[in-house]
Amino acid sequence: MVLLGGCLLLDHVDRIPMRAARPPKSMTTIEDFRVWKGPAIKGTGTYESAGVTYTVVLAPAGRHLASGPSAYLFDAEGRFVDWTSDMGDFPTVRLGFDLTSGGVKNIQRQKP
Repeated sequence: MVLLGGCLLLDHVDRIPMRAARPPKSMTTIEDFRVWKGPAIKGTGTYESAGVTYTVVLAPAGRHLASGPSAYLFDAEGRFVDWTSDMGDFPTVRLGFDLTSGGVKNIQRQKP
């Protein structure tokens, strides 16, 4: 029980993964994202909402006990739209998209 409590505390106190997942204010395009994350990119997929299809790029989660990777959404022109630090537990920050339960389709994993 103490070990579990320690893990939960670490997840809330240690902000290093969140800082690494939070997009820089200067990031406005998918090209900027690729420069920023580079080899840390885990894969890409698509997400559709209200007839609009977004490109979703997956990267390491923004917390230690995450149930999914961080996810970054880009519109058809490659402009940055939204993100979440843990797509398994949290909706996207601005638009509140729920990317869980197969919401992200056509996932193509990056080769290490």
